[in-house]
Amino acid sequence: MGIYRKNILVILLAIAGFILSIAYGYFFRNFIRQPDFKLKDSQYKLLPEGVKTERYSVTRLFKKSYRNNLSKPYYFASRKNIIFIEHHEDKRKQSFYRLDSLGNVADSITFDNDYSTIIRGDYIVQNTAYSSWILDGDTTTKKYIELNASVDWPEDKVEEEFSRLNQKATDVFYFKFDRLWKYDDPNRNREIDKAIFLINGKWLALYGKKLYVNLDDLPGAQLPNLVPDSKAFDKPNSIVYVADYQKINLVKEDNWYGVAYINLFYKTDTIKIKAKLFPE
Repeated sequence: MGIYRKNILVILLAIAGFILSIAYGYFFRNFIRQPDFKLKDSQYKLLPEGVKTERYSVTRLFKKSYRNNLSKPYYFASRKNIIFIEHHEDKRKQSFYRLDSLGNVADSITFDNDYSTIIRGDYIVQNTAYSSWILDGDTTTKKYIELNASVDWPEDKVEEEFSRLNQKATDVFYFKFDRLWKYDDPNRNREIDKAIFLINGKWLALYGKKLYVNLDDLPGAQLPNLVPDSKAFDKPNSIVYVADYQKINLVKEDNWYGVAYINLFYKTDTIKIKAKLFPE
């Protein structure tokens, strides 16, 4: 009987330990030592509560909730407009919206083949063509000037041409073979990449085996995003940053998960916004 009692006691202790671990997970771990945010809550407002200063007010730009489908803004200072990118749920299309200085949607364009579509400076490039829509509103795509479309140049000639174009180009980008060719194309098996070079407003294309290089070592005009990356969102800057942050719990230790107190700067005003942030 002593052995049975001992086994029952072990089982009961195990069950009690399991229950306590659950209680800790759901109750105790959410207790966080934080300063009082009452003053912050009186200074910072959620958008539905009305965010404004003496001269400016802030409203939602899009009535539709895009969540992760809408990119951060890309700002073109020379033309005083902003570009947003919408990633469609089916992943096969990507739309670009141009906003004027008043926040109105002035123009838009949609591209198929989403995975290869990217902004490079004032151009939208894909693996087969590029667009100057950002520059001039032209909705037609343009073909690259292909220097060796037959892909029959010897490697030393490709390397020599790559070096020459690289020195003249104001921007360089490349498409790796696995995102360039169809599965049954021989060039895919040959691992033929495609490098594109922007020279005097024209994009030239060069094909070659294993053309991939570190893009940081090449000329580039990839447009910097207007809003800092989430990893640097709490670093003070001249545009917008999180001035303070109230965590909801300790579950999401490596993510923004709580209430953010955001400083948005416009001219001489500091616009204070409160926002609920959730992990992506």
